[in-house]
Amino acid sequence: METITSDNAIARECILKFNLNKNFDAVRVKVNGIRRDLNIKANLKPFKRLFFDIETSYIKANVWRQGKQYIRPEQIVTEKKIICISYKWQGDEKVHSLKWDSRHNDKKLVKDFIKVLGQADEIIAHNGDRFDIKELRTRAILNGVLMFPKYRTLDTLKKARKYFNFTSNKLDLLGNYFNVGRKLDHEGFKLWEKTVEGTKAEQKEYLSKMVSYCEQDVILLEDVFSVLTPYIDHNTNLAVLKGGKKWHCPECASKEVKLSHTDTTPMGYIKRFMSCKCKKTYHISNRSYTDFLLRNLNNGEVN
Repeated sequence: METITSDNAIARECILKFNLNKNFDAVRVKVNGIRRDLNIKANLKPFKRLFFDIETSYIKANVWRQGKQYIRPEQIVTEKKIICISYKWQGDEKVHSLKWDSRHNDKKLVKDFIKVLGQADEIIAHNGDRFDIKELRTRAILNGVLMFPKYRTLDTLKKARKYFNFTSNKLDLLGNYFNVGRKLDHEGFKLWEKTVEGTKAEQKEYLSKMVSYCEQDVILLEDVFSVLTPYIDHNTNLAVLKGGKKWHCPECASKEVKLSHTDTTPMGYIKRFMSCKCKKTYHISNRSYTDFLLRNLNNGEVN
């Protein structure tokens, strides 16, 4: 509870580790209650990790038939805009949301969220590198809002594809597979249609539904990441980022780590695999491992 932010991830771990024949939600509620009673706040790390998701409107085009076809640029009637962005900081309970205005103008939304991105040490999104970040940058350049050309990101879709062979890599199905939650059910395309083209009352009603849908995606994203992270490599060495040593845990910056095993490459280079109490495993060079041993020797931890 002191190293994992997600109550869902902890509940899942308890059920698996102790073979509990209990309802998942009941275990999650129990975990949440223990944390609240003991005032345990996990992962209050010296860095800021941001989880986010965006929802966009659709492209409208003039076509002559149904089915697969090439649509020429002059057939496009309206371009996509960003309807809403939901985001949360790791370890925080609150999910924040930004929405386009009543005239469907997304300039302020884009400008405000780019400021948020600038505060993050690492940004997490599902398919974020290919979709969310590019969609945001596309709207930023149109609206004349400056944005960094590159951010430190971790795309959970890429990690799922690289390290596993899930039946599906969709966020909803990963959440279901890990037993940590699902996306919100919605009315399909009608949700977007009413948000964009409904009456004023319908637009207000369905925009609220859209934001709720987006916020649940962010909550689910953090829970999925919490389950994935011990099994994947890191994109940011958060220990070094905050002035620590290379042998410190790159996930939580802890010094309380130990040697897991040693490996050698075909070229004869030695790799030391370390493990941390936060369940992160990672490898360091033999030189960094020497620094680790010297630290333990100076602290009297090595005979």
